[in-house]
Amino acid sequence: MSVLVIQSGKHKGKKITLPDGEAVIGRDEGCFIRLASTDVSRRHCLLCRTSRGLLIRDLGSQNGTIVNQVAIESETILQPGDMIRVGPIQFQVDFARTAPRPVPKIDDSIAEWLTDSDTSTEIPVGSGDTAVMKVGEPAPAAAEDVAARKPPVVKPEKPKFATVAEEARDIIRRHLESLPADN
Repeated sequence: MSVLVIQSGKHKGKKITLPDGEAVIGRDEGCFIRLASTDVSRRHCLLCRTSRGLLIRDLGSQNGTIVNQVAIESETILQPGDMIRVGPIQFQVDFARTAPRPVPKIDDSIAEWLTDSDTSTEIPVGSGDTAVMKVGEPAPAAAEDVAARKPPVVKPEKPKFATVAEEARDIIRRHLESLPADN
């Protein structure tokens, strides 16, 4: 994710997160970053995320687009720390740190640990069959043959906890133990 940090004016230090696509800087109302200065063209420059990185292109502005104190004449790939001047406003390019790894999806076993009673879950029977049965109901004859070949699933007895915090620690511990070793 690309971020511009304003380096001048009354908004100095504020950060602007750029969209994944294109962002135009200029005076025009349709610009992503709108600067109210006569030194800025209506559509001054374009910032665009590409497979090569964040690039900037001057859009034929009157006063030009300055990157690291040099007027650019063609598309330029920006690096973290680069300084962009558009009219009287200066920005510094920054790339937001990658977000922390997403928390793994909580699987049904954790959801079961959090409930006090068994929940009735509907399970579709058969691949093309539209029949639905509730957990705990006897399976139809075709499914009974398959079920007979599998050992029954035995649910461990739910442990008792003195506090919610104690239960939460146990849930997190068991969940982390169930994750693959490379995480």
